[in-house]
Amino acid sequence: MIKSRKISHLFKYLFGLPKSIYVNFRLLPFHQAVKLPIIVSSKTKIISLDGKVSLGKVKTGIIRIGFGGTEHIDYSYTRTILKIDGVAAFKGRAKIGLGSKFLIDKEAYFSAGERFGITGDTIILCAKKITIGDNARISWQSIIMDSDHHPVFDINNNIINTPTEITIGNNVWIGARCFILKNTSIDDGCIIAANTTVAKNFSGALHSVIGGDSARVLKTDIRWYN
Repeated sequence: MIKSRKISHLFKYLFGLPKSIYVNFRLLPFHQAVKLPIIVSSKTKIISLDGKVSLGKVKTGIIRIGFGGTEHIDYSYTRTILKIDGVAAFKGRAKIGLGSKFLIDKEAYFSAGERFGITGDTIILCAKKITIGDNARISWQSIIMDSDHHPVFDINNNIINTPTEITIGNNVWIGARCFILKNTSIDDGCIIAANTTVAKNFSGALHSVIGGDSARVLKTDIRWYN
């Protein structure tokens, strides 16, 4: 079973090799690109790659895009969407699961720490700045977005809903179907309960469970990671 799984993974990597080569040489300097640190699934749709990727470590396959997922994903038809027109910085190993939409706008900055992981079928929309710490886990069908995606104007035609930074600390676990919206801060060691919308500052809530219809601290002094 383990051997057949490894062979299956190898074929998936081989099928995605042309896209992997293209992505690496579009986003990285030559001396890094030749090592293929970014491995992209063949089931990834590339929208635009006019930005760049910054790596804390350069090692073949340290960034994987479009692999893995959850049981509810249709692996035959689901695609990952990739757009990097700004800067995406990865401190260490990262996985963006199958069916995810990873969209970094022009002049936007996204950064993730060590051991960053998205299960699959999740959306990240970065219009300004999203910062995520080490050992972050994001479950399926969640959305993290630092803008409203559409402008709203006042009577003088001024935009009143500009993008605002999101900061997520170390060792944060975001459950399934969560919304992490602009002007949000989540402190280290927190769990965001499934189906929670977070749109405010939780920077003083270390090691807490956050959830409920109106996001609030449900429990403190918790630990979910080793």
